[in-house]
Amino acid sequence: MASTPTPRRAVVIGASMAGLLAARVLAERFDEVVLLERDELPEHAAPRKGTPHAVQPHALLARGQQVIETLLPGFTDALVARGALVGDIGQDAAFDASGQRLVRSPLGTTGLLASRLAIEAEIRRQVRALPNVRLHTGVDVLAPVHEAGRVTGVRWQPHGVADAAQTLAAALVVDCTGRGSRSPAWLREWGYEPPPEERVTIGLAYTNAYFRREGAERPPLAVVIGAATPAQPRPSVLIAQEPDAEGRARWVVGVGGYAGDHVAPTREAMAERARATGQHEIAELAEHGELIGEVMRYGMPYSQRRHFERLARFPEGYLAMGDALASFNPIYGQGMTVAACEALALRAALRHGTRGLARRFFKAAARVIDTPWQLAVGGDLALPMVPGPRPFPVKLINAYVGRVQRVAVHDAVVAGAFLRVVHLLARPESLFAPGIVWRVWRGGRPQAAHAAPQPATA
Repeated sequence: MASTPTPRRAVVIGASMAGLLAARVLAERFDEVVLLERDELPEHAAPRKGTPHAVQPHALLARGQQVIETLLPGFTDALVARGALVGDIGQDAAFDASGQRLVRSPLGTTGLLASRLAIEAEIRRQVRALPNVRLHTGVDVLAPVHEAGRVTGVRWQPHGVADAAQTLAAALVVDCTGRGSRSPAWLREWGYEPPPEERVTIGLAYTNAYFRREGAERPPLAVVIGAATPAQPRPSVLIAQEPDAEGRARWVVGVGGYAGDHVAPTREAMAERARATGQHEIAELAEHGELIGEVMRYGMPYSQRRHFERLARFPEGYLAMGDALASFNPIYGQGMTVAACEALALRAALRHGTRGLARRFFKAAARVIDTPWQLAVGGDLALPMVPGPRPFPVKLINAYVGRVQRVAVHDAVVAGAFLRVVHLLARPESLFAPGIVWRVWRGGRPQAAHAAPQPATA
């Protein structure tokens, strides 16, 4: 790669979801955008070393689909053409809390069901096709170049090749290397304070597997979410997925637990846990379904947030995005959606130029992160095995959310309001609107029960 300074070049470190979406936005403002990635990236939906979690169950919340479709028109149709499913987030998905299923009714909002690998592959395909974006793989980034209060480029070398460092000049460098980002260490080296860091220890692990999805092309129930609650703190998920490379339509299943309450990586253990938590669709699949591949386990010791927006000093020409800012408990499915919303925040911040960009962007990104962080951390602190302070407002809100979930079992209005918050379509404060509070307080009016969902193997 040429190292000649290009005043309108931006460099993104890491071709993660956040990195790809950042490159998409930067391509609107810069003559050239260069993505530097350590891995060799597959042409199609396939695993890679740098994202081992990508094969685990992932959900793209409705807000995330909307934002990505805005940034990359045709995204949804392209995935549907590959076999991904779309459906109403209130009718075609089930949400279980404390052994009870929220009432299902149409909300008029579409959700997209596709694997993380397929989602990332389609985004990568569209970003690669942009005429001013270059994706350079097999690269070790040594460090950004800092001079007199600003970052002016990146030092890099081919992966595994010593003493071959080169410098790529840039007007803006964006760190999208994930929760293991070295930005805090680099800031210290340059004479800045690192960002304050917030962690919530969760000790989460979940066991996952893919199974063949038989029968009709579209199952009667495409998603089943088993929420972790104080009464039943063992999360689970069942999601229909697009066909694999051999054309097999699939389910992905996950069952989890906190603080050592983990499930052995066997289908027998998955079935036992699903039976114990009342997740009968998952249990039937684990006991009788056709397993595709191996049973896997993935763990996450803590959720993490870095408050870059609180820093009084920060170098010009440098940003961090995605999991480098915040990485959430994965059971809430927020990561891809937050990365997409941060890309929109970057687009808005760039409208005022690059001077003072970091301060504008980090403040906007903090507003993006606040709601999902509040939802995830609040939900985790409702569980007795998760350590951390629980001031009275947190206890009060968690008690109210618990009542919301109980009422939502038979009140479609409350269920819809709750699901819009879960999908980041509405702020949590919407659950305190007078009409919702009244319905929650009085307990709702029972409605006609929906027919029991068909087994997942149907």
